[in-house]
Amino acid sequence: MKRIFIGYLLTLTLLTACSKEPTDRLTQELKTVKSWTATSKMVADAWVRGAVPKVYAKQTLKKAQQEFQTETNNIAEIESSTAIPQPYKLVLLGHIKRLAKITEQISTAVEQENYSVVAQRLEDLSLEGRTLDSQLPQQNKP
Repeated sequence: MKRIFIGYLLTLTLLTACSKEPTDRLTQELKTVKSWTATSKMVADAWVRGAVPKVYAKQTLKKAQQEFQTETNNIAEIESSTAIPQPYKLVLLGHIKRLAKITEQISTAVEQENYSVVAQRLEDLSLEGRTLDSQLPQQNKP
């Protein structure tokens, strides 16, 4: 099941890369970021509740970190235009990098079995996700 999910996400990423319009591509990349943010939150929350094993949580969070890096690279490659000015891209990239850093901190806390740090970083992850969402123009909200 996990392999099917990862395969689906990889297919989505590949399809995203084929979009012709920079704004369409940006929207798709941001949808992927939001999906991995939600996945990270769900897995960390499930780990805190004892619903998933540590190994699964660590693997999923590591994959999320990798995907955040991939999306950072993909968005950086999108051509800047009047619809997507460079300063706007830099703001979005900053948020995605912070999401990756928070996810890394959660992963480390899971490894150390530090439930209180995971709970705190979950709040940070939610806040950063909402902040990223607030930066998106209405038509680009995934």
